[in-house]
Amino acid sequence: MSRVFRHVAWMVQQDPTTYPEYSAACVTGDEKDCGQLIRTGDPAWVQEWMRRHTQDTGHRRYCRTTDEIVLLEPPDEAKGRPTIGEATSSLQEQPPTA
Repeated sequence: MSRVFRHVAWMVQQDPTTYPEYSAACVTGDEKDCGQLIRTGDPAWVQEWMRRHTQDTGHRRYCRTTDEIVLLEPPDEAKGRPTIGEATSSLQEQPPTA
């Protein structure tokens, strides 16, 4: 079976069925990190949590991350054409002729 590979500039889009997750972990400490952390869907609340944690503990170092689920979609001009991993019927192996 033959395969055709085309270079297509795929577009990365956030999955519309999910929401990003924001988190922060306190990494303050000499021997080991504090370990306190928060995960939420609201980036403003992560910032507020860090402010409150600093106010309560004096800790000022955090690892802040954003996680999101994304989809790779081909551009409009490539829709309907074969893409990576898809075999084309016209190029599939033909039985040898006698």
